[in-house]
Amino acid sequence: MPAPRRLVLAAADPRAAHAVQTHLAKALQLTAPVVRFEDVPNLLTPETDGDLLLVAADPADAAGVEVVVRETKVQQFPAGLAVAEAEAVRGRGLLDPLAPYLAGRWVWPHQARELTAWARRGLEPGTPFADPAAETIAERMRRRLINHTPSLTAVVDQLCVAAAHDVTVLVEGETGTGKTFLAKLIHDGSARRANRFLVVACGTLSGNLIASEFFGHAKGAFTSADGAKVGKFAAAGEGTLLLDEIDTIGLEHQANLLRVIETGEFEPVGSNETQVSRARVIAATNWNLADAVERGTFRRDLYYRLQVISFHLPPLRHRPEDVGPLVRGMVARYGTKFGKRLFSVSPDALRAMESFPWPGNIRQLENAVQQAVLTGGGTELGVHHLPPLVHARAAAPVVPAPSHSGLGGTLKQSRETTERANIIRALEKAAQSRTRAAQLLGVSRVTLYKKMKKYGLFSRPSAPPGYPPEAFPGGPGEA
Repeated sequence: MPAPRRLVLAAADPRAAHAVQTHLAKALQLTAPVVRFEDVPNLLTPETDGDLLLVAADPADAAGVEVVVRETKVQQFPAGLAVAEAEAVRGRGLLDPLAPYLAGRWVWPHQARELTAWARRGLEPGTPFADPAAETIAERMRRRLINHTPSLTAVVDQLCVAAAHDVTVLVEGETGTGKTFLAKLIHDGSARRANRFLVVACGTLSGNLIASEFFGHAKGAFTSADGAKVGKFAAAGEGTLLLDEIDTIGLEHQANLLRVIETGEFEPVGSNETQVSRARVIAATNWNLADAVERGTFRRDLYYRLQVISFHLPPLRHRPEDVGPLVRGMVARYGTKFGKRLFSVSPDALRAMESFPWPGNIRQLENAVQQAVLTGGGTELGVHHLPPLVHARAAAPVVPAPSHSGLGGTLKQSRETTERANIIRALEKAAQSRTRAAQLLGVSRVTLYKKMKKYGLFSRPSAPPGYPPEAFPGGPGEA
C-alpha cells in the first residue's frame, strides 16, 4: 500500500476535485484526499515532500491557485506543485505567470493520461502531508513551531504538559518575542480550544479600570457606569484568559487577582454578588517577576501561584535560526494581503535580516517586512527593499567593540550596560514617568535621576545600548 497523503488535491469546486480523485483511484488505486485551497497551509511543513495537485475548474479559481503556489514557494516548502485546469481557465491564460513554479500543468480532462503519469509520484516513498484531523497535540504543536519558530521545538513536550493540565502558566520574555503566540498555542492544544481565547493588555489600563476590566461592574458602580459590564474573567467562559504585562498591576489589585486564580470567586465592582470564573489563566510579562518580588512590587504568593509552569522566550537576536521562517511566513502573508506577486526572498535580504539585532524582536521584524513587501516590486524581495536602517547595517563594516584590559574593567562595563538597559526598559514601561520607573526599579527618584544623567538618557531615552532610536518603529500588539 502507498504511504498515505503523498498526493493531495486542493480545489474550490468539490465536484471537479471528485472527478479527478475518482480518475486517479481507478487508474492508480491511489486515494488522494481533497482539501480546500485555504486548508493547504495546515498541511505543509519543511519536511513534507509530497505533491499538491491544484484543480482550477473555473476562472475564479485562479486567484486561489496563485495564493497556494506563491505562499508555498516563498516559504521554500519542498512540496511539488501541479495544476489540472479546465479549458476555460487555460484559454484565458490566467495561470501562465505561474508556469515557472509548477512541476506540471494539464488541461482536464483532455490530458488525463499525462496527469496520471505524473501522479504516480504519489506512490513513491517519502514524507506525507500532515493530517490535521489525525494529528496528536504534540504533532500539531511541532508543525506550527517548525513553520514559525523552529528554535522552540525543543519545548514541545513541556508545552504539551501545559496544554494538558489546567494550571496557570507564566510566559516571560522581552516585548515582541512571541508570548501571545505561545499562549495561543497552549490554548489551541488544550481541552478548552473550542472556547474563547481573550487577552487583557494590563499595561494599558489605569489602576481604576483594572478591576472593572477583570471583573466587570454593576450599573451605577461609579460616575460613568451607565450600565452593567461583563468583565474578562466572566466573558472568557471556559476558555483561556491571557493577562499580558501582568507586572504592571499594582499591589492593591494583586490580592483580588490571587483570589480569583485560587478560588475562581470574584465580585463585579459595585456588586455584592459573588460570581465564579471557570477560565484558565496564562500570564505574560516583559520583566523577570522574581526580581519584582524581591523589590516588593509583586506579591510573592501570586508569583508562586502563576509559576506552576513557566516558559522564557529568548529575544530574537539570540535565536537567528528563527528569522528565516518568520520572514518567509510574513512575506507570504503580506504578499497575499497587498496583492504582491512575490515568490521568493533573496539570500542577501535574509542574511541582512538574520544579522540585524532586532531590539524590538518579532514585532519590529514584522513591521520591517510589511514595509518591504508594501513598497517593493518584482517577484523577489531583495535587500534593497528593506528599511534603510536594516539595509545600512547590512552594508556597514563591522566595528569591533573597544577592548578593556583587566577583569575588573570587563565586569564594570557589563554591569553598566545592563543597568542602562534596565533603566531604559523601566522608562518605556512607565511611559517615561521617572516616578513610576523608579518604583519599578526599586530605587529612589533621586537615584534614578543620577543614573539617567550618568548614562546620558535625558535626550535620547528610548534605544537600548548600541542601537539608534530609529530601530524602534511602532507596531500593533504582541507578536
